[in-house]
Amino acid sequence: MNSEKQNFIQPEKSNYKKHTSTVGQILLIPIRLIPYAILLCLILVILITVFAGISITPYYASLKTVYAEGIEGQNHLVTAESLIKEQKFELAIDELAMAENNFKIAGQALDLTSQAAIFRSALVKEQLLVAQDIVEIGQIMSGALKNITQKGLEIQTILHTDKIVWQDISPEQKGAVLQALSDSTEDLIATQKDLNDISQKLAAINSHNPLFVFNKVVNPLRSKLPKTQKAFDSLITVAKLLPAFSGYPEEKTYLFILQNNREMRPSGGFIGTYGILKIKNAEIVEFFTDNSYNLDRLVEGKLDIKPPEPIEKYMNQDHWYFRDSNWWPDFATSAEKATWFYHQEGGKEEIDGVIAITPTVIEKLIGILGNFTIQDLLFNQGNFWEQLQYQVEFGYYDQGISEADRKDIIGDLGEQIIQRLYTAPMSQFNDLLAMVSNQVKEKQIQLYFVDDEMQNLAMQNGWAGEVKGYAGDYLMLVDANLAALKTDSVMDRTIQYGLDVDDNHDLIATTRVNYQNLGTFSWKTTRYRTYTRLYVPEGSELISVKVGNTEVNLDEDVDTYQEFGKTAYGLFFQVEPQTSRVVSWQYKLPARIKKYVDDGEYNLMVQKQAGIPKLNLQLDLTFDKKISWLKDNLDNIGRNLKHVEVITTDQIYTVWLE
Repeated sequence: MNSEKQNFIQPEKSNYKKHTSTVGQILLIPIRLIPYAILLCLILVILITVFAGISITPYYASLKTVYAEGIEGQNHLVTAESLIKEQKFELAIDELAMAENNFKIAGQALDLTSQAAIFRSALVKEQLLVAQDIVEIGQIMSGALKNITQKGLEIQTILHTDKIVWQDISPEQKGAVLQALSDSTEDLIATQKDLNDISQKLAAINSHNPLFVFNKVVNPLRSKLPKTQKAFDSLITVAKLLPAFSGYPEEKTYLFILQNNREMRPSGGFIGTYGILKIKNAEIVEFFTDNSYNLDRLVEGKLDIKPPEPIEKYMNQDHWYFRDSNWWPDFATSAEKATWFYHQEGGKEEIDGVIAITPTVIEKLIGILGNFTIQDLLFNQGNFWEQLQYQVEFGYYDQGISEADRKDIIGDLGEQIIQRLYTAPMSQFNDLLAMVSNQVKEKQIQLYFVDDEMQNLAMQNGWAGEVKGYAGDYLMLVDANLAALKTDSVMDRTIQYGLDVDDNHDLIATTRVNYQNLGTFSWKTTRYRTYTRLYVPEGSELISVKVGNTEVNLDEDVDTYQEFGKTAYGLFFQVEPQTSRVVSWQYKLPARIKKYVDDGEYNLMVQKQAGIPKLNLQLDLTFDKKISWLKDNLDNIGRNLKHVEVITTDQIYTVWLE
């Protein structure tokens, strides 16, 4: 890569049109995020089963109190579950307190009973100890639920309602809710510790004893508890991150970028639109969007920054601008560069983070929120992209809109979407939450924060779109569409990843990618001109590259990079409309991957490029030893693994070898 020049000229002020929203709105933070139902189901499984098990033992008479208190505790938990669902938190807290007390009494009765002579028998004593552990689990989980429900009551009291209507919440109430959420972090962490204690108790129980009467209690709990712990991890992250993200206690300013994933770029798509979003106490105090070209035009002929070599060479562009700043598949790296360009090109706002979405997210939102009419044009989920693309390319001219303002329709649409979210009924919330969660997983939504703690939390939860560190085998295909049009809308990619052992017992990997261009020469699609990078384990040694049947000169036509803890091979090629082209890389994996295989375990991480809706993935892996176990029901025959899958998220494949 060529170095960047640092001598800049201050740009002039822009006269672009602003789109501003000053009406408050709290971010969609439902009480139901707390996984009450999951925890309650676990407890019910425990209670129903354990006391039935106790009842058939020879010492039933000695445990009448345990049984009675356990059943009573169960009944209180069932009632509490119903009350929580109805957001009747105060009544639910009373029920949970009684359940907690029931388990406490049951535990005391078990302690007293354990003094009887019958419990000196090793087998009976073992069962008693297990019963004590399970009753203690019931007590701990009842208390944990009570503490969390109290937080729900606190927020409900602040809002003065048991039915949340977001548009009616005052800025003061929003601030108080965010403070309450922030203050709940310690309690959530304490509850998490309780769950970890339960996990340790379960791990210490010997469930392999054939006389063990509590198997049907412990085994389901062992399988379900990790999901509950993961849910609490996410909840703690929300409590830590959401207040700060929402501008509590200090206002936050975010650089917003719309990455057009129909014109792929490394971090998710071409930056055709950008914006500034300001949030204070979960209230949007300012939001505007503008055409990225309007920002770039301010410094044309004034800002001399040399672009990455592929942009210069294959786009005939000798200057680098904001619109092309997302040159790296690691979102944080691209976000930092986009922020840097924003300031170099005249942006005055101090940026706290970057929020990136693709049009795919907007399509999903329209599907939930309903149709929109903007500039006399009807937008629905089916026609959104086609309608918008035609308007910003051709339609604006017929309406007498200037080229500089042709993307104002995106800002208008954004304002209407925000307003629709403000007034969305609670019945739509589950769908909205599920949609956002899926779009984050698929990297159609990505977040970057300047604050290190917030950024670390985003990375821990898969929100940051980073190129992930990984000790095992690794694969990531990254395309950069350099042909300007929206040809990615008609591109289909199939990755065939093969692995074999050569005569020297080295692992030889072959990645074949079949590109199909299903489009034509038109106003929106053309030949696919891509600069493609293949990221593989650091230290891999390239053997050959082919485009079709033609072998590529490795010294002249392939760029080799060392970045993000990976080795990457860069290559430019074209795919004509209505044709397909296979590009293949063959390389030797580093010795450390072979050592893992020699030790009996092979792991492969496949990362999907942000913005791409899906990848067709085919695995054909051959080892020099027999496969003994495969994760997720992968198909294998002896030493060979074959698997075909359409992936929309990052995947990890695990193979154990004899």
